[in-house]
Amino acid sequence: MTQPKSEAKVSVVIPVYNGSRTIRATVECLLRQSHRPHEIIVVDDGSTDGTAEVLKVFGEGVRVISKPNGGPASARNSGARAATGDFVAFTDGDCLPDVGWLEHLLRGFDAPEVAGVGGVIRRADEGPLSEYVDLIGLFDPGRGEDGTISYLATGNACFRRGALLEAGLFDETFRKPGGEEPELGAKIRKLGYVLKAVEDAVVLHHHKQTVKSFLKTMATYGEGRFIFATLWPEHRLSGDVRKEMVRRLVAVRTMLRQSLAYRPQHGLRKALFFSLLDQLRYPAFLWGYLRGRKSLR
Repeated sequence: MTQPKSEAKVSVVIPVYNGSRTIRATVECLLRQSHRPHEIIVVDDGSTDGTAEVLKVFGEGVRVISKPNGGPASARNSGARAATGDFVAFTDGDCLPDVGWLEHLLRGFDAPEVAGVGGVIRRADEGPLSEYVDLIGLFDPGRGEDGTISYLATGNACFRRGALLEAGLFDETFRKPGGEEPELGAKIRKLGYVLKAVEDAVVLHHHKQTVKSFLKTMATYGEGRFIFATLWPEHRLSGDVRKEMVRRLVAVRTMLRQSLAYRPQHGLRKALFFSLLDQLRYPAFLWGYLRGRKSLR
């Protein structure tokens, strides 16, 4: 017999590293959920900024697991193993889940083969860079060429705990964010499960606020993609990656075309800014991919 969604026990896991400025607001959002969490588990991944002190205000309402720094994949695994709910939901320490977040995620589990459900992540702060991140759907659930959901962004995702454990959790080879989510998605789908996306499950996120930090993130994702490709060779990038990186950087005509496409809706200034980011983000990703390849030599 299927458990009613209103009775589903959801353990919420939050990995955090040096999140003292934002973690309190994240937990407060979880305490206001329309579907009450079965438990809230914060995994402090070796923070040095007083994150543990901030969390003390919640007392027994929040279970804190402290561990040496091992990266977000390792931290999520620690939380998932400790969880006692039937479902494990993930968000991050710089996220603000909407009051109906868990309720909407649970509605997506409408069949036994659905192992995971994810929602949308949008900006918590205004600014052209945050607007651009939302525009390109950087944190949206990943889709395969056939349109099916291939992975979920763990700032806004919920899994059946049994399926998560069956898949072997996140691969802790990934010490940085990027690559561990597609790798988990590949394992879950190989077991015969499916992943779903629901638009109503909304989480706000404090996106990077400088171009430098944004491009650094893209490079980190590229590095993660290379590790993913070593584990799943069918996901290797084809062709000469270095030449493609250079080609993208010098494709001025493409940048001009993009700026013209952006201008009617966003105005000239944002159009130029967005097209510049288009010009730089994939080369940054490819540079990270090459960096990952070099580190394994």
